[in-house]
Amino acid sequence: MAVKTPSEVARQYIGQTEKPQNAGFTDAVFEDRMEKVGFQKGHAWCCYAAELWFKEAIPERAIEFDYLFSASTLQTFRNFRDAAYPIGMVPRKDSLVIWQTMKGGLGQTTGHCGIVSEVISTWEFKSIEGNTGDSKSREGYIVAEHDRKVLASVANGLKILGFVMIPPISTLHV
Repeated sequence: MAVKTPSEVARQYIGQTEKPQNAGFTDAVFEDRMEKVGFQKGHAWCCYAAELWFKEAIPERAIEFDYLFSASTLQTFRNFRDAAYPIGMVPRKDSLVIWQTMKGGLGQTTGHCGIVSEVISTWEFKSIEGNTGDSKSREGYIVAEHDRKVLASVANGLKILGFVMIPPISTLHV
């Protein structure tokens, strides 16, 4: 069986949709998988989707991911940062990308996440995201791939906190 990268795993889920008000998913198999990573009805689900994709791509790190991923994107970012994962501002394929919601130039307590599926340049990339929509928002109904940019300044909308590099165990040096 060929090993798949996180973005290859995520690509298989493009088009999965939720029921209204985060009440679950239209596909029972997807809903079961999301519940196994912690999704509960009413929760935002972008981090749960990313956790699922990383667990499927790197199953030997599933227990570690249980502690690093959270329903909250900002807490997920802090967990990876505090665990000393490399975090940068340049997109890298298969990295976890985390945004913070900005309003009036101020960071809010909400955010969004996805997996970088393609790097176009140091400031442009594509990402696969759960709980997104047609307008690339953090509140949505579908797993989709979006073109994104790394912006230096965001007054209103999503500002990238960083790209978290999550290497498979085989590439870690102990």
